[in-house]
Amino acid sequence: MLGLFWTARDKLPLDEVGSDPAVAFGGPLIEAIGRIGGAEARMALAVIETLDDGELGLRAGELRTAFPQGPGDAPPAWVAQLGEGVITDAAVMCEDVFDDACTVFLEARHPNGERHAVGVLIDNNLGGMAKDILLADSIDLVREVVCEHPPPHGDVKLERIEPGVAAGRVHAAIELTDMTWDPPVSEDYADLRALALTRADEAPGQVVPAERPEIPSAARDVLLAEFLNSLEGSGFAPGSEEAYAVSLAIDFCADYVDGQPLRWSPTVVELFMAGWIPRKVLGDAELFAALPPALDAWVRFAGRKSNVPEWAIAATRDAIPVWQETMVGRSEDPAAAGPAKQFIAAARAAGINLEDQDALNTFVAGWNARSEVAR
Repeated sequence: MLGLFWTARDKLPLDEVGSDPAVAFGGPLIEAIGRIGGAEARMALAVIETLDDGELGLRAGELRTAFPQGPGDAPPAWVAQLGEGVITDAAVMCEDVFDDACTVFLEARHPNGERHAVGVLIDNNLGGMAKDILLADSIDLVREVVCEHPPPHGDVKLERIEPGVAAGRVHAAIELTDMTWDPPVSEDYADLRALALTRADEAPGQVVPAERPEIPSAARDVLLAEFLNSLEGSGFAPGSEEAYAVSLAIDFCADYVDGQPLRWSPTVVELFMAGWIPRKVLGDAELFAALPPALDAWVRFAGRKSNVPEWAIAATRDAIPVWQETMVGRSEDPAAAGPAKQFIAAARAAGINLEDQDALNTFVAGWNARSEVAR
């Protein structure tokens, strides 16, 4: 139910956008449960009180304690055990070559001796947001499965970490997903989100992850210059379309992925060429022709500097021609452009000099007026 509220958060009225969807949708529901009364209502409220750590859970607790409790009205033991898990272990599982994602596990033991592990998959290619949640009997069992079914390339590592560190990473990843409009999460994510947060709340000594440091423009310029002076980039002149394409690749990873311009994979190539370029970049035929060979050289440069295995560099390079046609096609589709790209394209089409601040301000005023009318 709590997952259903989270899934429906984009249906909130405009004046309630940003508020807790659990309260917006669940508030009237628990009030109705409170009016119904009885042992079943008390049990339902107890479950909501345990699993929601926000305003909805607090209100559910108030309604539950307001009920007169008669003989035989005590909730089943499993209700109390929902909130009495003791975190006994934590670990992180990741693949050490492409490092596209990791899964952070928290293992809990209940008073009856039962235990389970909750794993939250964190996508590094999407800034560290949570994309999937899974359940396992234990972290040790996960390790056994990984050892029995190793990947064909690379190495999956499962390392123990402090529960507080794991809890902090889970909270940060889920918070980022909550902030994202229509995030690409799995089918099970919404249903298990509340459980993952409950386990994270039970972990002692939660450690808030450090914010990712921003890469200053000067450092990006230095990296680009190093590339242009390298064996891989020596054929490209400063100021060329190829150099501009590589600067875009650096900005993409620095600002929209995980802040590591040298970490590339087939998936990062896809996100860059098929998603970010069409949405953000107003390019022409020359840029789109220059980008694939420039990106190929950049991947080789980045792989060499990062000591990436040759097979991984080759796999990443092979992805570039796969997405070239899609990049060009989507870039020519106005519907695929983001708001900023749409604005710049419209300004240029209207003959606006983007360096003329007065002309630009006049165009912005007209653009906003038209947007209000369209609403």
